[in-house]
Amino acid sequence: RYRPRLPGGELAPMPWPVSLYRVLNHVAWPLEAESGRWTVFLDRLMIFLGFLVFCEHNEVDFHYLIANRQDMDNMLTGLPTYLILVEMQIRCFQLAWHKDRFRALLQRFYAEIYVSEEMEPHLFASIQRQMLATRVNSTVYLLALLNFFLVPVTNVIYHRREMLYKQVYPFDNTQLHFFIPLLVLNFWVGFIITSMLFGELNVMGELMMHLNARYIQLGQDLRRSAQMLLKKSSSLNVAIAYRLNLTPILRRNAALRDFVWFLAKFMELLALGMLGSILLKTTDELGMMYYTADWEQVIHQSDNVGENVKLMKLVTLAIQLNSRPFFITGLNYFRVSLTAVLKIIQG
Repeated sequence: RYRPRLPGGELAPMPWPVSLYRVLNHVAWPLEAESGRWTVFLDRLMIFLGFLVFCEHNEVDFHYLIANRQDMDNMLTGLPTYLILVEMQIRCFQLAWHKDRFRALLQRFYAEIYVSEEMEPHLFASIQRQMLATRVNSTVYLLALLNFFLVPVTNVIYHRREMLYKQVYPFDNTQLHFFIPLLVLNFWVGFIITSMLFGELNVMGELMMHLNARYIQLGQDLRRSAQMLLKKSSSLNVAIAYRLNLTPILRRNAALRDFVWFLAKFMELLALGMLGSILLKTTDELGMMYYTADWEQVIHQSDNVGENVKLMKLVTLAIQLNSRPFFITGLNYFRVSLTAVLKIIQG
């Protein structure tokens, strides 16, 4: 399975939820780009067999709902897990279909966006604090995963043969030669779904918060360059020097705005909504960042009229580029932010 690498070729550090996602979920996580034909064939075969297992679970879960349609309490007990199963099958195997794109996204993220602890220790520490709620969320999912192992224990203690989920089979699944393989498949589906829930959340969170850190870094570099030039440069060359410094910063700004990945979800979790709010706030301030980048002081100090005109055009371009903030959307229907998620929950 693919392991992200930094630009220098060394293995990229991954947070523990993403590492678990990579280990547990062979359906969604991509292979290495140089994987051989047999490895790719085996991976696709496992994905196909996994899809059949999900279809089998869909059938017996839905059969439970039909069998208990007259008993509302029992039917509502099985309905949430059935809906989660259907949603996860769509999302997980849709991601499996686009594994190469997912790998390309991770490669670009670690090559261009990732903020390492060695490079920016303060920004890196800030990212870890912002991701704390997401890590706690992942821990809760992991505890739910470990809770599955209580079912076989209670089966042995109370001499029962119950499945992990509310299911009705068209045959006697309590016979041992049926029960053990079906229980193993129950566990496999549980591992795939749970790892998908916390893994996807953490991958998106890492993308958004490191992108947010790059925007913050962009603003810091712009302000720092302006202050240094105002102190050192002569009145004739200050506009030229400022424009030469502003041009690569503007190119970095454009590259960051190109780094966009929208995942089709009906509703995002509260923790991701909070991360979306942070990114929206940072990018919304970028337009003001160029307004307050001391360009007027540079022009006031500069005696080169032609360079002043070129600088003003470049600053205007920068402001236009950031006239609309970057945001994540849910099916292009709503912006992923804390306010949007709270409105959905309230409704």
